[in-house]
Amino acid sequence: MAERLEMDNFHETGTAPAIANRQTGEEVRRAREAANMTQTDIVRELARMDVEMSVSTLSRSESGAREFKKAELQAIGEVLKAEIVALRPAEISDPKPPHRVREFLRRHAIIIGVSGALIGALGLLGMIATLNGVPLGNHSDARSTATGCNHYRIAAQDLWLRDQYGETVEQLPHDLDVTYLGKQNRAGHWEITATDGRHGWVDSSFLKPQC
Repeated sequence: MAERLEMDNFHETGTAPAIANRQTGEEVRRAREAANMTQTDIVRELARMDVEMSVSTLSRSESGAREFKKAELQAIGEVLKAEIVALRPAEISDPKPPHRVREFLRRHAIIIGVSGALIGALGLLGMIATLNGVPLGNHSDARSTATGCNHYRIAAQDLWLRDQYGETVEQLPHDLDVTYLGKQNRAGHWEITATDGRHGWVDSSFLKPQC
């Protein structure tokens, strides 16, 4: 009885060996029924082959509560004239993981694959931008920068003039002409000098080339 309880607890854990036992037992049961043989018939034929197994032991093995021995499976296969898949070495030594484990691995493989593709695409864009000498986010100014143009006009209604650290200082009016000095701070703001003498950094996406 103690052995039966121990095997039942192991069976209910859902571990890979327990699942393999159930799959093997189900396969033996289907093959036996396909051959129109009862458990008693199987036990009787095994006895003739000097393989000891009781009806209760066979019943527990078919339910997955007990693991079939390799010799038992070989003998049962000969009796039923059928191949028992569990005899294949790969499936005995490395049973398939439970469905929940397979689903977990499948989902995470998809997430990892998508993340890797996004990271690769961003890296490629950064490399292209670096080779072209154009910072990401400033594509509207690419042609003017490439031609050496440094004269711009403020296209926004009001544009914040910032210090080199990105802090706002004051607002510049619409249509004010500025000169780009060819430098940027860490935030990507351009260093400019306005025609009225004011100096600082601005968001280049609100500047319109004038050359």
